[in-house]
Amino acid sequence: MISSLQIQGYRGLAQFEMSGLQRVNLLVGKNNSGKTSALEAIFLLATRGDPSTLWQVLWRRGERLSTVGDRTRERPPDLDVSHLFTGHSLHLGASFKLSAKNETPERTLTFTLTEIKPEKDTTDATKRGIIPSRVGLEIKGYPTPLIKIMPLSQSGGLDSDVLQSPRRMRRELLNEFPAQFITAESLDGSDLISLWDKVALTPNEERVVSALQALELDVQRIAPQVGGQFYYPRGGFIVKVKNHPHPLPIGSMGDGMWRMLAMAIAIAHCKDGVLLIDEIDTGLHYTVLGNMWRLIFAAAADLNVQVFATTHSSDCIRSLAELCYEESDIADNVTLQRIEKGNPKAVPYTAEEIEIAAERRVEVR
Repeated sequence: MISSLQIQGYRGLAQFEMSGLQRVNLLVGKNNSGKTSALEAIFLLATRGDPSTLWQVLWRRGERLSTVGDRTRERPPDLDVSHLFTGHSLHLGASFKLSAKNETPERTLTFTLTEIKPEKDTTDATKRGIIPSRVGLEIKGYPTPLIKIMPLSQSGGLDSDVLQSPRRMRRELLNEFPAQFITAESLDGSDLISLWDKVALTPNEERVVSALQALELDVQRIAPQVGGQFYYPRGGFIVKVKNHPHPLPIGSMGDGMWRMLAMAIAIAHCKDGVLLIDEIDTGLHYTVLGNMWRLIFAAAADLNVQVFATTHSSDCIRSLAELCYEESDIADNVTLQRIEKGNPKAVPYTAEEIEIAAERRVEVR
């Protein structure tokens, strides 16, 4: 389990540290303070700089190089890596470093823009006779990164060839330290269908149903739809609801149901790893937040998952405080981390301090 996180030069976090981390960690702060960036840093560390993780991080934020006027392009646009560095600066020697202390040896990753020397350039592009850019994103750290260097395209961006990293290594990585990142937009149908295999016909399936019942008591069962080809953004699953003769598409039951479904399925894939949730309360009414936290804590304890989540909602904080007050075992395993733009250290709140702040209506966001 991660006990502290250190970031140097990543996005808006020129120098940043979080300490005193617990089983469940809620990150709060104003817009553009760095909450999501901290989640991304943990995601990169957990996946050892996996190129597909880096691609997800850049693609989700829309950090793509312009392809205006190129109507013949069949490949995805190159992604703009300059935004990964503090100051959005793209030059040789630019770097950022991520590290985490935990119960096992420290994890660390350093990403540096460097010139590619011939002996380092062993990509498939070279083998096919394609001359890549002379600049690449070099990755060093421990455990050993999946790829040592990712060549940038002629436009100075990251192209989709980076997604061709060895599948065997990625499978080993997922078994070593599983990680899932749920964005504020949640996961789409194709994501959840691909994750369903670890849920079906296991106790985790019961956990998914319980999560949905926190919003709608009459939900009895859930199943993936058979034969569907398109699951984006709210498709691929049907639910059996009491007194309804036919199953209902889950997309017809609102964004909150989809949010709970995503969290319940994703956490089953994070056994002995980490679950990262941006804007955890998105789509959820304040009256169900207590049940949401109970489900998160129960699953995290059963599966040995460490959870990192962000919020802007005082209701979300207050519901967490009330749960800590009611159940001491939960209180011993939670922390709130307040992130302030420009402050090199997050301000940690223990469960007792969260309770006091909530009771006195003290602003902690």
